[in-house]
Amino acid sequence: MTPPLSPALGQLPSLPTRLSNPAFSPPDGVSRHGEYETAPIRSPLDNKWLFEVTSPTIFNREDVPQNRLPVEVRAQEVNARLWRVLSRAANAKETPKVTIAILNNRPVLQISDDQTTRPIRLVTVTEPDSDWNSKPLDELAKEWQDILQNEMVRFKQLTSKDIILQRLRHAFQLLVGLLLASGIIWFLQRLLTRRQRTLEARYEEQLAAIASAEKTHQRNAPIITNVSSDLPEGEESEAREIAELRSHFLEALQAQFSVKRQLDVDKFLKWALFWIFILMWYVGIARIISTVPLLMRWSVYVWATPLALLAIWFGISLLIRISRSLIDRFLFSWKINGLLPIGETQRIALRTKTISEALKGLITFVLILTGIVWTLGLFNIPTSSILAGGAVIGLAISFGSQSLIKDLVNGCLILIEDQFAVGDVVKIGDKSGLVERLNLRVTQLRNSEGQLITIPNSSITNVCNLTRLWSRVDFSIIVAYENDPVKVLKVLKQVSEDLYNELGWRDRLIESPDVLGIDELDHTGMLVRVWIKTLPLEQWSVGREFRLRVRQAFEANQIQIGKPQWITYSASLENLNLNATPAVSSP
Repeated sequence: MTPPLSPALGQLPSLPTRLSNPAFSPPDGVSRHGEYETAPIRSPLDNKWLFEVTSPTIFNREDVPQNRLPVEVRAQEVNARLWRVLSRAANAKETPKVTIAILNNRPVLQISDDQTTRPIRLVTVTEPDSDWNSKPLDELAKEWQDILQNEMVRFKQLTSKDIILQRLRHAFQLLVGLLLASGIIWFLQRLLTRRQRTLEARYEEQLAAIASAEKTHQRNAPIITNVSSDLPEGEESEAREIAELRSHFLEALQAQFSVKRQLDVDKFLKWALFWIFILMWYVGIARIISTVPLLMRWSVYVWATPLALLAIWFGISLLIRISRSLIDRFLFSWKINGLLPIGETQRIALRTKTISEALKGLITFVLILTGIVWTLGLFNIPTSSILAGGAVIGLAISFGSQSLIKDLVNGCLILIEDQFAVGDVVKIGDKSGLVERLNLRVTQLRNSEGQLITIPNSSITNVCNLTRLWSRVDFSIIVAYENDPVKVLKVLKQVSEDLYNELGWRDRLIESPDVLGIDELDHTGMLVRVWIKTLPLEQWSVGREFRLRVRQAFEANQIQIGKPQWITYSASLENLNLNATPAVSSP
């Protein structure tokens, strides 16, 4: 059953209801206005709009009624005849003339020239033409005659040899100018490339200097911004040293950002030169096409879609560069935060590169995807169906790759929260080692046996960072009860002071070792504990050296290590004397 027509559609004759079918839609270039359809007549010379022809609407192109000519067919015939006239105009001595004849009581426009004895019938002015333009047939025919005659005059002028040679010379001059300008742009890009390489080398040197400063001066990590005169002389000197270190480090960051800004300026200039090159050639080629008569018919297409396409991708490219610059400025202001300890500032300075690359990649992906959607819309490709299909595919992929999404999300959190970074020694679950590689998806550790362990970021829940800003040697030893505890503590303090005062080890220690005292008493002896605060990754070398010195000091001072004890009974069970005293032995 056919659905009823709406009131608006019911006013139109024979209007079909299945407008979604391509057979019921007007072809490209045809405009439907109720009972009439119109199609343009364009100049074959430069595709300029001349006038429109009109025919009764044909709703179903698959079932054209008899004695009906679709308007697009009528327009194609007229345009083809105009092209025949143009191809013969160059050889004609005189300008072709447009005349009006009467056929079946209808005006017919025809063109005659000195090449043929019979005029070329161009177009018949019909009643739909008259009705659509609201003019009588003879008046509309005279109007079309004037338009076509002016076009014939233009045909003759532009197809003359003098005009063609003049236009070709002008096009050649434009081409030579484009080549010269391209050479200048290439030379400027070469200069910018050389300067960029120099700045990149300087930038890498500054990165290495910052990394070296972190290793050399991280023992001064506690921040002291205000140096008070009430401090003791030694602490005041150390405070001034820390303040100077912070000042030098921030100056290094400022210099690094200055070099980075110069790099960005050079990259922007190269980007601008690239787009100037593209725009220059586009305008030059479009100008040549609109100048040479044989190419003028494509000038409309050159100035339409390609220009919009260039505008879209120029805007996308500009937004990408602006977003990258804003990210760099935001991360730089984060790096030079004066409220953070210098060690924390150094870590931020070294890990912002990973964060910035991740943010830049995300924004670039979103902007490029937007540009692709706009480009498809520019070519009349239905982006809504593509986006809907992409959403379905994305949903299916998301269900199948939930672990990957978790990896990426957790990787971003690890970077933002600075849970650990490349170069840290961490313990993740039952795995431990040096962080050798870290990205948004996986973390790779190198353990003490040289094995490379890959851990997906989604499985990382608890992390023990052994080298965040500073490390510690937790030294504990059990000594026998026969030793004087005061003497034991004195020997340990002496060993700690000797190690801290030695120049070769002082740079690895953040502060003097802290002899805590006796932590535990049990049947094996007295447990004595010492804490040694070191630079990151130095706790193992410092711990080994400290243990060696403690062993030597205990031997020199005859301090005995604690030993486990147990009770033995030598009597047999038959002669067991319940009042006998058990023997206490040591292994």
